[in-house]
Amino acid sequence: MNAQDWYLKQCNITQYVLRNPAVLKGEIATQIGDDIRLIVVAKQPPTQKIYYDILKAIQLSADQVIILTPSQLIMPTNEIQTVIWFIDVKPTDSWLHQLTIQTISLEQLASRPQLKRQLWQQLCQYENYFHPERT
Repeated sequence: MNAQDWYLKQCNITQYVLRNPAVLKGEIATQIGDDIRLIVVAKQPPTQKIYYDILKAIQLSADQVIILTPSQLIMPTNEIQTVIWFIDVKPTDSWLHQLTIQTISLEQLASRPQLKRQLWQQLCQYENYFHPERT
């Protein structure tokens, strides 16, 4: 036990050892593959029918979508060239850029035709990002 450890123990301060310190250095991050066409950021993975209906309407399979929690979204915004859909999560100002969609919860969205219309208009604007091979 070194002097620092002894002092911390005397002060009743618990030391924690990180299991994976590389995470804090940014060495480990979620990798966005070339086949990913949509990033969904939500507190819980969406399971509502409207979510699957939207994916079907924009012709994306579940394999082309990555679902992240807000705490998993640690990559720099300038590295993202994919549409990001925040569901019932308020993005920080750094994430508000041209490829960002923000909606309320899917339950509320399903019951509000005006908001569904706005979402559809945004999704139509990003069609080239969902299917770049068509351009």
